[in-house]
Amino acid sequence: MIAAAIVAVALLSSLRIGTDAAAAAAPAAAGVSALNSDLYIYDPTGTRLLGRAHYTVTQHDSVVTIEGRNDFIDGQRDVEHETLKTAEGELPRLLTYEHDFFDAHGAAQLTASADAVTGKTSCAKYENGRGTIETAVLQFPPDTYAGADVLVPVADQFRRGATDLDIHVFDCALGPRILTLHADLARAPWSFRPHDGELARADAHPVFGWFNLLLKPFVPTIRMWFDPLRDYAFVGGMLSRYYRGPEVLLVSIRPAIKPQPAFERPEPPAFTAPHDSATPAPPSSAAAAAPPLSAAAPAPEH
Repeated sequence: MIAAAIVAVALLSSLRIGTDAAAAAAPAAAGVSALNSDLYIYDPTGTRLLGRAHYTVTQHDSVVTIEGRNDFIDGQRDVEHETLKTAEGELPRLLTYEHDFFDAHGAAQLTASADAVTGKTSCAKYENGRGTIETAVLQFPPDTYAGADVLVPVADQFRRGATDLDIHVFDCALGPRILTLHADLARAPWSFRPHDGELARADAHPVFGWFNLLLKPFVPTIRMWFDPLRDYAFVGGMLSRYYRGPEVLLVSIRPAIKPQPAFERPEPPAFTAPHDSATPAPPSSAAAAAPPLSAAAPAPEH
């Protein structure tokens, strides 16, 4: 499930949870901050729209909650929910993770869950109304991530100027297990609107040890782009929805920018002839009876 849930990093990478910057940005009185993110989901060529994703990240004191939903035009959907614990000056640590996938008819397809505190994990797969589930109790190293929060350390390493990264991830690729995720960090072009130009790119893949020689053809590289001009905010990614699942392209939707008011020169006031504000007196009866000067008869000649 590594690839399926990375879209919320658009929020997490910019939030920089657990750092002094995040603490300063959060409202001190309420201890709560929230961010929303929307992304388009395309086919790998970027020419056919498949769906849309919406994620909300809420931070309440030291606990961060991620809630996401991916809706596809054909009716498929998946829902993610996870929580993390933050600490001063450190990246957040995973507490709980759950990701559920449903087919076009609403039937369950896959379910992944993990409790990093107790170590209890499970991976379930459903087919033709029947399901199989695998469970395990695992030891979670401090740098273990799952789903959407996987890219938090990736963005952090970009900010530090690193060229690669190795972290641990929980995944259901071969049953519940904790793997090493290796990422190569570099600069590469991005050509999908509304973003364009050279960005920071991370090419990541899980490490299966010596099994990599056998599994590499079945484990595609996850490619993710970040914008260095926006504090390495997530721009998009090429990935599989889940292990051996269909590949999709994610493109973040930039929030609408309120246009600046146009400068308009004020119109000068209209100039009018001065006038007496007093009400004119009515004409006298004699003046009223006299014909206008222009209409008077000429004086007789003598």
